Amino acid sequence: MNKLLATSALVAAGLVASTGVASAQAPAPIQVVVGGFMHQYFGSASNNDGVFYSPGNGRGSNGLASANPTSAVGQMNKTSQQSDTEIFVGGRSTLSNGIVIGFDVQLEGNSDTNINKNMDQVDESYIFIDGAFGRALIGSEDDASFLMHYGAPAPGATWGANEAYTVNWVHKPAQVRFIDTTASKTSTDAQRLSYFTPRFSGLQFGVSYTPNALEDVNGMVDVRAGRANGWSPAVNYVNTIGGVRVAASAGVSYFPELDGAAATTSNGNSIKDYSLGLQLGMGAFTVGGGYRVLDNNLGLDDGTAWSIGGAYQAGPIAVSASYLQSTANGTATVGDDVVKQMILSGAYTMGPGVDLIGSLFSVSYKDEGGAAINQNSGTGGVVGIRLMF
Repeated sequence: MNKLLATSALVAAGLVASTGVASAQAPAPIQVVVGGFMHQYFGSASNNDGVFYSPGNGRGSNGLASANPTSAVGQMNKTSQQSDTEIFVGGRSTLSNGIVIGFDVQLEGNSDTNINKNMDQVDESYIFIDGAFGRALIGSEDDASFLMHYGAPAPGATWGANEAYTVNWVHKPAQVRFIDTTASKTSTDAQRLSYFTPRFSGLQFGVSYTPNALEDVNGMVDVRAGRANGWSPAVNYVNTIGGVRVAASAGVSYFPELDGAAATTSNGNSIKDYSLGLQLGMGAFTVGGGYRVLDNNLGLDDGTAWSIGGAYQAGPIAVSASYLQSTANGTATVGDDVVKQMILSGAYTMGPGVDLIGSLFSVSYKDEGGAAINQNSGTGGVVGIRLMF
């Protein structure tokens, strides 16, 4: 799904412009509404014993098992109950000249100590301005290349290839690098300025400027220590041609090298993060995929990711199948880390905002060093429910 089309659904959901007072009164301030989602899952997955996993899930900050601090290896439980919840707070107002201005704040609903997920309690926080000129965003939000990306389809509440929940069930070894999406996402929800044109004959252009590649931070970044002055231009195309739905995208995120850093280090080389995506649909069926090149010479995540998938959606039923493969430079000087992920997922809409979900998946993590302590593979299955409100 194109995130740009959905990112303001909360604040666009039928806000009332009048408070019922006489028209001679001053206009009311922006009215606030609350929405969001909650996912609850129960399932089982296998993981290799004797693997050096990341901190979290009962392990200390150095990744060692808390109950056996002399051991650097993990032995995962077979079952788990997991959650993902966000609360959206937003609002909008239409000015006398027709321009719409509003805001969106997305709060994480779980205090997550799992290293595989984002522990930030505020996911996104920005102001948007809409008009005949297009859309402008200012604040903490993903860049244009990420928001405008199309890849392997995942209709409804099904699990898709990009940023899948599988990493929380079949765990990534600490030494393995994983490029988990085909969308450019070098600096996630950093503080930035973005602009998106109106759509012309199916085409839309967007661009983001990121002064400091930091999220929820007030201040100036030290250009010798942190990435700064990044740009992200993107374009996508959405149309129906001869009965075939077409959605295509291309984008790049760019950050220059750190000031004064040696070219013999990753910090001394720029980051160029390219992405391509395509979806084709006819009737209830959609196929598609994405391709990403993360070019950061000598960087741990220097590498590629690609995905392919198909989906069916008709009435309350949605089904998707996808495959994603990541190849990254990793921590060793020879070889690459390789991650392979397969997902079969289905969802059934019981009513407005209520979906039942089921997913089967298989993931393998291969460290370039080859040591068993850095390798993991497993399969799993989960059932769950998603509420949208």
